[in-house]
Amino acid sequence: MEKKETKPSWQEIQEKKINMVKERGSRVLKINSPLGSTLFNILRQFDMAYAHFKARLGEMDGISHEEGEALMLEGRQIVMAFSDYTEKLSKRIRFRYYTPREISEFMKTDQGSAAE
Repeated sequence: MEKKETKPSWQEIQEKKINMVKERGSRVLKINSPLGSTLFNILRQFDMAYAHFKARLGEMDGISHEEGEALMLEGRQIVMAFSDYTEKLSKRIRFRYYTPREISEFMKTDQGSAAE
């Protein structure tokens, strides 16, 4: 006798979401635009890929530290460019953009090492 997989009910899906919110590091985000929804989907997949990336970094048949460093540099450049774009858009519509603390701290250390 084959056991048929049943789709989770709406209530089960909601309960799973509520339990996920309780996990450390989780975030709740209300999406207000189609572009924001697309970016959120990309971010979700990036976050999962990043976890696998870290697990394979430096492993045999994995990713070398040199390649990993190059990939992370490219990732930081993309994040910085998106932050710059969001700031530009926000200024144009007179909306206050708060630069994330991580970017501000990175800029301080990056400028400090460039001065040396």
